Amino acid sequence: MEKLNKLYNAVFNEVMALPDEPQAGLTYWKKKKLSLSTEPLSDLEWIVIDKNFDPYNSNGEFHIDPSWTVSIATPLHFTNQLKRIPLINVPSERKIMQMALNSAQAVRSGLQEYKFSFDDVVSAKS
Repeated sequence: MEKLNKLYNAVFNEVMALPDEPQAGLTYWKKKKLSLSTEPLSDLEWIVIDKNFDPYNSNGEFHIDPSWTVSIATPLHFTNQLKRIPLINVPSERKIMQMALNSAQAVRSGLQEYKFSFDDVVSAKS
């Protein structure tokens, strides 16, 4: 679990250091996720943030830029992803790192209350 924890922190910090551009996080994630395993981690379980959240409702999560050429994620998308992923996915290296990505993106958007550590996201199954 220590290796995953270090990787989580590294992803969080890398995302925090991205340039302030609308799709910097998406560009980063498209490349990063290719190196991450999708193998289920059966010894871990999610810490669910909002059990009553509807993971299939994405209203308000994106807007189109003024040129009408780029879809831009809103801060709501990042916070909803933090609620959505644990409800519809099993823990894997990739999904845990996606939580780091979305936590950092939320913080970059000014939502400090969504600064989640590895231990806020998953725990060892008992």
